[in-house]
Amino acid sequence: MKFTCPIFHPNVYPNGEVCISILHAPGEDPNQYESSAERWSPVQSVEKILLSVLSMIAEPNDESGANIDACIIKCIAL
Repeated sequence: MKFTCPIFHPNVYPNGEVCISILHAPGEDPNQYESSAERWSPVQSVEKILLSVLSMIAEPNDESGANIDACIIKCIAL
C-alpha cells in the first residue's frame, strides 16, 4: 500500500509506502520484532488492512519508524 500524495508520518516511507506489520511479507521477521501471526497472510481482509492503516495514522508507532525525521519530530513534540 502506498500514499500517492506526500504524507509526513513516522510509519510512512518518504516514497509513500506504508510500513505496518499486516503488510509485511509472511513468515518470520528477520529482526524478530513481529510474530508471524502479525504479518501478511491470505486470510487478511481488505477491511482489516484498511482498519490497520487508519489505526497507524491515528496512533503512529515511532519504535518501528519508516521515516526517521517524522519519528524525531513526534518525540520532540511529546
